[in-house]
Amino acid sequence: MKSKLKNRRFSCIFTLLAAAVLAWAVSCRSEPGPKPARQKPGKTDTASLLLRISELQAKGDYEGALALFDAIDPRDGAAKEIRLLKASTCLSAGKISEGSSIAKDILAGEPEDVPALLVLAAAEEASGRTKEQKALLERILKLENANVPALVSMGNLLVRNNSVRLAGPYYDRARAAEPDNGEALLGRAWVYRNNRDSKNAEALLNRAVTLYPAWAMPLHERGRLYKSAGFPREALADLDKAKALEPDNYFIACDRGDALADMNRKSEALAEFERAVKIDPEYFLAYVYSAGIKDELGDYNGAEQDYEKLSLLNPDYYFAFEGLGMHLMRRGDWLAAKDAFVEAYKRAKTDEGTYALLAAVNWMRGGKLQDPRLLLEDVLRKVQRDSLEYWMLRLYHDLVGDGDIAIRIDREKNGIQKARMLYYLANYYDIRGNKRLADRYFLQVRELNVKGIPEWRLNEWALEERGLALKVN
Repeated sequence: MKSKLKNRRFSCIFTLLAAAVLAWAVSCRSEPGPKPARQKPGKTDTASLLLRISELQAKGDYEGALALFDAIDPRDGAAKEIRLLKASTCLSAGKISEGSSIAKDILAGEPEDVPALLVLAAAEEASGRTKEQKALLERILKLENANVPALVSMGNLLVRNNSVRLAGPYYDRARAAEPDNGEALLGRAWVYRNNRDSKNAEALLNRAVTLYPAWAMPLHERGRLYKSAGFPREALADLDKAKALEPDNYFIACDRGDALADMNRKSEALAEFERAVKIDPEYFLAYVYSAGIKDELGDYNGAEQDYEKLSLLNPDYYFAFEGLGMHLMRRGDWLAAKDAFVEAYKRAKTDEGTYALLAAVNWMRGGKLQDPRLLLEDVLRKVQRDSLEYWMLRLYHDLVGDGDIAIRIDREKNGIQKARMLYYLANYYDIRGNKRLADRYFLQVRELNVKGIPEWRLNEWALEERGLALKVN
């Protein structure tokens, strides 16, 4: 999942560099000596260009900002401060090698230049070279042990590496040097929240919201805190404000949709997740939520499409294959459903038996009675031999022993396990042509009223298809 800390990757460094460059421009204007010659009509002075670059950066128009560097007088553009600002802008624009090259060129002449080291560390982060990034940050902190951008970046790095316990002190050191630093406030609040210290997390987020009213992230993070604490209305109020400040933020849209879903405002929640999809159709998270809501609202075709897209974008998320397989099964596309459940089986760390049995059901319904044998043999080696699931897998593998498994199911005390196995026994009889027994066991699944399993929903669809939806034994 995309990290919210990662989304703020270059903001602290850019702010530092922008301030240094603007100070440089002002100092150049105020230096004693002969006044510069009058500029030609239409030519913009360097300070104005730098201000415009800063404005475009703030709006996220990195390409536009980069284009303006070409208009800067080459004599000014050769200044280290401007070169570093350009390097930072390159990183924001995704031109990592170009930004890295500028920083390395500066460091070749000044190996202890801290701003250049910061830019290079950000470039290593963007390239996924966390080891190199960490080494550079440690080098900076040896030179300047209270360097706030380096301390914040180190904290963020540790959070991403799941070393949250070690991250807190870096944010604390950053706040000691700069108490109102927004990045440090949010980073430390995240650590508090991760440690279930919501009181201290809220206090820091309240401060960040007060200090930076035009910044969406403090509101967003506080909204997420309220939502996780079970206060969806308060969360929604913050997320509404964050959305107004940053309407194209994918994660604000997702979290706002999640808060609406918690309040049972399903249609509004779905609209928000669909808005997130429009912002970034190639990121998987919004499809997880939209597929589930469409399922609940009865938009089965829409849910199937979302599960299919989700399985392509994030194939390791095996629930996508589960959802896709269920909908393919609902409309009788047996062999395609089998493929989906096989993919779920390959990726799941648990429930191997469930996905293997569902794959076998669809394989056999597609007219391939013997084809599931190799898959079932693989599962049988992993499942506990004295379990009810083991004997059901054996039934689908051997195609004999239905009487014995029926007795075992009847003796089963666990309601969830009993409902699951009744569903597979019903399918077995239906595949083998015994409609009367199939109907009997499908109806027994309903009587157990176990709704939190995939088999329950599939069973309800089967009853509806068989004209048994309202029938009682």
